[in-house]
Amino acid sequence: MLRKTARLLKLGLGVTAIRESPHLFSSDVEIDHVTAPASERSSFFKEMVREADLIMSVAGGTGAEDLALAIDRKDYRLIRQRRPLFIGFSDFTFLLSEIYYSARIPAIYFPSLKLGKGNFKKILSLIRGEIVVDRGSLWLTPPPPRSLTGIPIGGNLTTFVNFLNRQKPPRFSWRRHILFVEDVNIDVEDLHRLLAALRRHQVLAKVKGIVVGSLFAYSRNHNYRRNQKEALAFIKTYVRDIIDARRRRGDPLPILAVSHFGHEIVRDLMAVPIGGRATITRSKRILFRLPR
Repeated sequence: MLRKTARLLKLGLGVTAIRESPHLFSSDVEIDHVTAPASERSSFFKEMVREADLIMSVAGGTGAEDLALAIDRKDYRLIRQRRPLFIGFSDFTFLLSEIYYSARIPAIYFPSLKLGKGNFKKILSLIRGEIVVDRGSLWLTPPPPRSLTGIPIGGNLTTFVNFLNRQKPPRFSWRRHILFVEDVNIDVEDLHRLLAALRRHQVLAKVKGIVVGSLFAYSRNHNYRRNQKEALAFIKTYVRDIIDARRRRGDPLPILAVSHFGHEIVRDLMAVPIGGRATITRSKRILFRLPR
């Protein structure tokens, strides 16, 4: 899969030099679910920030928060100046969110390393500054009275909430943002805690809209469909009071479900330009653009 990604980058972007992390196929002997100690990974990451134009995560799991903690003001200043493009998924949500918040440059959230031709075409179009059109599957609320446009933010829901839950939470102008979330194998209790955290951080009360993808590792069996349906119903029920309050004050909270955004989805996977632009129409069309 890694070799295929490298080949697609070379063909699609004319990339001539691809550098792999020296820790890609290694492991930390003390913490065996990360590839190397945080000091070694952060050192390489800082080097890439200074040299590379495109930095792509090839794994999820854990470890991105370690890197976020190691990045300092000098690094962010350099990121703002050089504007490398970051692409990642799952745990990398933490780092993409941190970079967007601290350096105000856009990034691409793509919840898979499975870059088939169709999937890669979306990423390539975003990189070129073109508009990418996707489509939602179901409004969980009444559709907005008119198209809404905002800044995409979010990614993996668990990791995004972890990004917010700090002693001094990042301060976003939520009214400018549309929240895009997906997750993998969370139960209703987990979902309840995550939504409660979004409520506590005033995200649900202020964000322009919410797009909900798959909340489980995708499969074609009946269990997946049943679990997804129950999770979407829970979201709708849990935020009912906020939906009603916002409707009364003339500031509705549209919530759109999509079927092709999440882990283990192979075809037509949605790529979200964090910090870019998104427009959602009443007919469930989603138009993305990554300003560079």
